[in-house]
Amino acid sequence: MLSRFLLAGILFLAGVLHLVRPDLFNQAIPFEEKLAINIAAGVLEILLALGLLTRKWRDLAAKGSALWFLALIPIHVYISLKDIKVGEIDLTLLMWIRTFFQPVLFFWALSLQEKGWIISQRWSEVVFLHYKVDAKKLQEITPFPLDLYQGDAIVSIVPFVMGRIRFPFLFPIPGLAKLLELNLRTYVKVNGRPAVYFFTLDSNHLPGVLIARWFFSLPYRWVKLGFKHKDFYQFRSPQFEIKARVRGEKPSSELDLFLTERYALYTMRGSQNLVGIVEHEPWRLRELEIEEIKDNFSILIGDEFKMRDLLGASYAHSLDVRFRPFRRLK
Repeated sequence: MLSRFLLAGILFLAGVLHLVRPDLFNQAIPFEEKLAINIAAGVLEILLALGLLTRKWRDLAAKGSALWFLALIPIHVYISLKDIKVGEIDLTLLMWIRTFFQPVLFFWALSLQEKGWIISQRWSEVVFLHYKVDAKKLQEITPFPLDLYQGDAIVSIVPFVMGRIRFPFLFPIPGLAKLLELNLRTYVKVNGRPAVYFFTLDSNHLPGVLIARWFFSLPYRWVKLGFKHKDFYQFRSPQFEIKARVRGEKPSSELDLFLTERYALYTMRGSQNLVGIVEHEPWRLRELEIEEIKDNFSILIGDEFKMRDLLGASYAHSLDVRFRPFRRLK
């Protein structure tokens, strides 16, 4: 709530300044209709601010604010490059800082949605490897209540390719649209909602790791990963390697449904617990015939949690997903 009020306050103040002190912005407007542009910008920002404070219009105002901040990026770049003064003050350095802060405002606005999405991805070449561990010991290192399957605690190793990464109003960003991921996860239930909890997520893409850590508070690590799928499915990291063959489709078992059909994840930001809602179609799984596994990845959470006997393994070709903004857990 504080975040919403703060952004609404910033928009409202900017809108009022456009209306009562248009001279502050005139030099930054490269068009002759300066007064009309100031009035339009001021009214728009005030309406967006009021919309953020109204439950009925909150999601629309959040999307509109994000689009507005996105549209302002080239304007701020223009101001910074041209060394344009604000009023009579030369604030070149401050304007460059403001320019680079614009994407933060974009994500901030998107995070205030209640039903809209903030990032979409395509997960492909996905392998699920499930194994049982001691429930009591696992609960000791898991900050949320475990969701047990027939009394058993389960940990999964999941390597896959992540692609088609994009944010609302944007095309996939070159250099940020595809990466490899290897994660170690377990299964929890909070307030009746079954979800996933990640102990660690490895990726070979540094910008993606930084975005995931800063904006989504997920425990990513930057690690060299390799993948190819021709005659064999092969995925490798310094701590993990699998070689397998993908076979025909298989009906999802009760265990498969329990472990894969989860539409939320929990994580932590400092002392705050966060929940993220994930939207996707049901998984279509295929049989996986494993030739070889080398695992020193699962021991990241303790030697006693090393993968030994597999409970289940499967493969999925691809799945499109969307994440809603993460929310603090009540």
